[in-house]
Amino acid sequence: MLKNIFALSFLLLATTFGTTAAMAGTPNLEVMAWQGNATPLVESPYQYTTRVRNIGNGSAQSVTIVVEFPLTNTSPNKYILGKLTGVSASSGTCSTAGNKITCNVGSLGNNQTKSVTFTFEFQVATTAPTFKTTASAGTQPENNPNNNIRATTPAIRYPDNVIGSGTYIVSSCTGRGLTSFYECELFPSSIQTGLSLDFNLGGTLGVTGYPMYTGLWDQNSLTNKSLHFTVDGELEFNGFASNGACFKGITTFVGNTTYNSAYRVCEL
Repeated sequence: MLKNIFALSFLLLATTFGTTAAMAGTPNLEVMAWQGNATPLVESPYQYTTRVRNIGNGSAQSVTIVVEFPLTNTSPNKYILGKLTGVSASSGTCSTAGNKITCNVGSLGNNQTKSVTFTFEFQVATTAPTFKTTASAGTQPENNPNNNIRATTPAIRYPDNVIGSGTYIVSSCTGRGLTSFYECELFPSSIQTGLSLDFNLGGTLGVTGYPMYTGLWDQNSLTNKSLHFTVDGELEFNGFASNGACFKGITTFVGNTTYNSAYRVCEL
């Protein structure tokens, strides 16, 4: 009899343990579609939200949401390529280091959602303006880790800045592989000013005070009217309007693949 009672008790214990284990389940974090303007105007603030939902049948513990941003190509340190403000999470705390926001949002039950919100200003740049979110549940295994990452790349818009003729002041800095004038603005002492260009009707240009230097300029047929110019076949600029008076972009030098310059070209 005692043997039978012991066996029954063991069976009940095993059944209870099995039920508890089944109830615990396994989490499955899914990064949901981004919320925010898909066609933001350059150098204007927009709010974006990234969300993580637990679609598994078990609670996720110690959930971390990491958001990565495009980077500057500065050296030795790299920075977020744009102005980031107003970072907040629906729960927990966030910190910013390098090109990342890291938010510890605690536990996430079945079908619950946690979010991270921030405000961002995109810059004129040759780097893809991509945000990427990665979610993780500490050391817990998940049903499907393949849905833990989601990226978005907004299509940047630029002001419609049509020019005719006039004098434009150039501000610049020079480096290796620069991607944006914003990289110059991070280090104001690196910016050189004083060079001015005379844009003439018909597409010719001159360098103020240096009549021996001439060039050509044009604006393409795109709605945003990007600006392109060359000087004596030695340098070439390609840029976009950052506001109604200025263009920003990158200048390359013929025969020099080591250095380039980031320019801001503003109407005098």
